[in-house]
Amino acid sequence: LRETAEEPDAAAEQLLVSALEEAMAALNAFREREGAALAADLAMRARAVAEAGDRLRELRARAVPAFARRLSERLSELLGGAAVEPQRLAQEAALLADRGDIEEELTRLKVHAAQLSELLRVGGEVGKKLDFLLQEMGRETNTILSKTTGLGDAGLEITDVALAAKSEIEKIREQALNLE
Repeated sequence: LRETAEEPDAAAEQLLVSALEEAMAALNAFREREGAALAADLAMRARAVAEAGDRLRELRARAVPAFARRLSERLSELLGGAAVEPQRLAQEAALLADRGDIEEELTRLKVHAAQLSELLRVGGEVGKKLDFLLQEMGRETNTILSKTTGLGDAGLEITDVALAAKSEIEKIREQALNLE
């Protein structure tokens, strides 16, 4: 092939510019459709996380008796017949019960899921905010999982729901990488 230093004529240049403009418009339209579909998927997953939080709150209420039973068994085991001041025992039991409660994590998870939905609704540049929210949501689910071990059937149900929420959070994180 031989290179020429000739400039294209005006008609050829206009044809080329027109073709490029048309290609860019088609690309932008495709990206907008893809972005809308991606945002809809992320919003659906955010709702699933919020619904999991509601389900976890229901399960938490059922798990309280199991937690009290576990706490009572553990205290009996630790005391082994030793006399302990009832007030001190009540304080320790309250402290242990507070450490095992997941209400705060459930509240934060719900708030984060609502913030995520709002970010998606508003649009714009959401990358860093989305990444932060997803990190926080992951922390909350991890804490819920660590606090609810050993609660029998109720604990297993909580674990299943929390793992499903964690999976949705990870899917949101993966899809969020495709956002611009």
